[in-house]
Amino acid sequence: MRPGVYIHIPFCVQRCYYCAFAVTLDPEPAWNPYMERVSREIAISGEPESPETIYFGGGTPSLVSPDAIESLMTRFPGRPSEVTIEANPATLGREKLERYRAIGVTRISLGVQSLEDEDLAKAGRLHTAREALADFESLRVAGFDNINLDLIAGLPEQRLETWIRNVDRALDLGPDHISIYMLDAEERSQWGRKGLTGVADEDFARFYLEAVDRLASAGYVHYEISNWARPGRECRHNLQYWTGVPYRGFGLGAHSYTPYRRYWNASSMTDYARRIDAGELPVVAEEQLTREMRLEEAFMLGLRRMAGFNPGRAAEELGVVLKPEWYARVGELQDAGWIEYDGSTLRLKPAGWLAATSVIAELLWPTPQSTFEATP
Repeated sequence: MRPGVYIHIPFCVQRCYYCAFAVTLDPEPAWNPYMERVSREIAISGEPESPETIYFGGGTPSLVSPDAIESLMTRFPGRPSEVTIEANPATLGREKLERYRAIGVTRISLGVQSLEDEDLAKAGRLHTAREALADFESLRVAGFDNINLDLIAGLPEQRLETWIRNVDRALDLGPDHISIYMLDAEERSQWGRKGLTGVADEDFARFYLEAVDRLASAGYVHYEISNWARPGRECRHNLQYWTGVPYRGFGLGAHSYTPYRRYWNASSMTDYARRIDAGELPVVAEEQLTREMRLEEAFMLGLRRMAGFNPGRAAEELGVVLKPEWYARVGELQDAGWIEYDGSTLRLKPAGWLAATSVIAELLWPTPQSTFEATP
């Protein structure tokens, strides 16, 4: 399969309190020079292949002009099967949406995060629920038939009834895709530095399972731990991540992946600009993926998908053998209700969705070599 391309647009008007991404609050005059440097990075990389998908993430990609987006898209030959732009409410308008359609954008991911003004204010978001609803309607009027809504569950002091109202209001809109993220206040975020956390762990489970039930009743397919879609509207770009397809990242802090290597760009705007202006790639670090790392990744990615994966096939491809100790551990986890395994496909059961990291650690503990044996 052709690789995916991720392009990072780091600009934001304000950093949200939970955000730990590579974003910058640089004023508008800095936007075009950055976009020109990303264009030069693509040229320096010598990427001739037509991508399967292009994903503009951020930051707030919808802040920059559609012309700047188009100039980056034309750097690649062919026509991707999916082009996604992340957008924040109150950054769109009729002319911008018409231009998106004209240049080949097929999917919009609208970062509403909440449809309750109280939640939005507490999280440092600048838009209102009314603006989010109006932008969704504008997207439909403009002809977009592949719209994702991002929601965050478990914001500090968020009540379960507020969360349920959020989910129901989102379902009333009828988006094609919904992503739900449980709040994780990383140390680099403003909330993380202040030691703020979301709701208690037991409440996280209630929030999540309420959403699971409501989305299922509304006909959405739960295809990844945090993602639901109308049939046929799964995010193709993210599916490539989760199935191990190579991808190439461009822009500030962007990561790239091949089956044997992962590398990433400078996360400092000054360093990124200096390297591009010197005619070199802005790659600052890389790691060679060992057999152990690739095995761990196969489990982490495979078990995030509701369809699961075939560990026997993954082991065979990596030249390892599943040992009896591993099958014994699988049996214990299956008896405990965390996973199900039919001899070929391994997947998480609902009880394991919110404990995926711990379950995967148990499947690989203490190291893959303890339950897997390398073949000669």
